[in-house]
Amino acid sequence: MTMSQGKRPALLPEEKPSVSAAPDRCADCPVRDRGAPYCWRDLREHLLLLRPHATRRELGRGELLFSQEDPVVGWWLVTRGYVHEFIVDAAGREQIIRMAPPGSPVGLAGLRMAPSYCLSARAGRQGAEVYFVDRDTTWQMIRSNPDLACALLVGFAEELRLSYMRLQQISTLPARAVVAFTLLNTTECNEGRSAVSLTRGEIASMCGLAVETVVRVLGEFKAQGLIEDSGYGHIELLDPCRLHRISLALEEEATQPV
Repeated sequence: MTMSQGKRPALLPEEKPSVSAAPDRCADCPVRDRGAPYCWRDLREHLLLLRPHATRRELGRGELLFSQEDPVVGWWLVTRGYVHEFIVDAAGREQIIRMAPPGSPVGLAGLRMAPSYCLSARAGRQGAEVYFVDRDTTWQMIRSNPDLACALLVGFAEELRLSYMRLQQISTLPARAVVAFTLLNTTECNEGRSAVSLTRGEIASMCGLAVETVVRVLGEFKAQGLIEDSGYGHIELLDPCRLHRISLALEEEATQPV
């Protein structure tokens, strides 16, 4: 049973962190420091205001958080790990729409008056920690806390911008640019290293490309010293700056369509 299907785990008062306990900003992130896209983590101090009013849940590797057509009850704030949002079509094929990093929301349909969720969500390869916030509590907080309302608006606007960029890249830019953009937007920073914990199939799903094309592009990036591909589900970004240029089709190698 998913959380959205009725029963929710008990609230754990002893685990409700204060806003001052928020983790340090990733200001030294080698990806964003070199011009890579913005992330929700810039707003997490404001979003953490919701945690004392939320229900904590631990997700194991690949564990389902909610499914398409589940009744809408609220939304979740990711505090550890990554959560994949995906859509399943009539043929049963999955399309990964978004990866939500720590500090970002999941299941935003829970903020509108919709009867059901339009997509599904599950934890990434390392599992995840999330905090569930019901819809009524969220709107009460928004009305009483202008800073929280502004943080959510700015975050939503940025998510919309990134969605437009992704659509534009998939439809008009070569495969190298699309793969580079996806790597930059799904990277996790750990002890100064930037890594992506996606399989080639998952990257292909996010890019709208064939797996064979993704394998070839990753091979080119590795040969050029841009990444280190250590095998199943682990790609380290060695040169995020150049990957960012490729994602914008600013490099000569990325000017010819694939």
